[in-house]
Amino acid sequence: MKKVFVDIYLQFNLGDDLFLDILAKKYPETEFTINHLGKNYDKFINKYPNIKRRQYNLYNKIGQHLKLVDYINNYKKLAEEYDALIFIGGSIFREEEYHDTLYKDRMEMVLEFKQKQKSVFVIGSNFGPYNTDKFLNDYIAFFKLCDDVCFRDLFSYNLFKSFPNIRYAPDIVFQMDLTPFLSKISKKRVGFSIIDVRHKHGLSNYYNEYINSTVKSIEMLMEKGYECTLMSFCEHEGDLKVIKTIKSNLSSEFRKNISVYSYEGNIEEALKLISTFNLFIAARFHANILGLLSQTGLVPIIYSQKTENMLRDIKFENFLVSMDELHLQYDENTITNVIDKTIDLSIISSESERHFEKLTTFVKS
Repeated sequence: MKKVFVDIYLQFNLGDDLFLDILAKKYPETEFTINHLGKNYDKFINKYPNIKRRQYNLYNKIGQHLKLVDYINNYKKLAEEYDALIFIGGSIFREEEYHDTLYKDRMEMVLEFKQKQKSVFVIGSNFGPYNTDKFLNDYIAFFKLCDDVCFRDLFSYNLFKSFPNIRYAPDIVFQMDLTPFLSKISKKRVGFSIIDVRHKHGLSNYYNEYINSTVKSIEMLMEKGYECTLMSFCEHEGDLKVIKTIKSNLSSEFRKNISVYSYEGNIEEALKLISTFNLFIAARFHANILGLLSQTGLVPIIYSQKTENMLRDIKFENFLVSMDELHLQYDENTITNVIDKTIDLSIISSESERHFEKLTTFVKS
């Protein structure tokens, strides 16, 4: 059995949890250890017999606190214990103020694995946004060390395509089969995937307009007889706080009839809910993909270039709502034109599986 160390962002974000779910189910005979020290994910990962987390017991904590040993950053030991290293995630290569620290940490990890002649994979990510040549050049050096890098968008792929280990495939989640969850009900139901735009770089000035336009959209749809559900994909990133603000701005008549769903680790529950929507007004990146997979009409709210890039890559020709056009959330013509409209994703779903081509070869070797 291969033993693989997995670096992944885990904050009960539905999109990232889906990555881990897909990875574990795709390779049931491979043992994955996630780079996560806290116990808060134990209930989630216990559902998968082939997933463990890094152990960090009292002895480790005392040694770390007293600086007797750097257990957390002992990548040499990890490289000795595991057969390969995987970085899996979406926006994991964006330029932030903590870049130098994070980059140093990642490079130390990769170099230890490569010195032991172990494989390193980057799966499912996009690159950017970035502002400096230094950031770009740093990751040119990083990606050159990797055995395989598969980006989820053509923009990222085109930046690095001159290197032989760089590939492209549509987002990992596109390969999910949601047929078991497609139990459309007769009720008229609209879902809203909510984000905190203040959590996104450079978008704080859109916060009030985002709240107001979402409120108007809800009230317009409820007046037409639709049930509305506000979904938090990641409470840690502020989704639920914004939902509470939106609710507080609704009139009492609408407030008492709206429903709220906060994802807390139950993937099946979230997917079943999305499958009941006739329309998904989706701000979260993976809300757009799940809406398409659920054969639900979609209004993408574009807070990031990564969402627009993804939709254009798959030739999604329906309406995209930018931050400068948030009033279109409550435009009746927009809603009428997209509700219940679906697209054929069969080719995209098949192409999405290419993310794992090289990893599959490694696992089977």
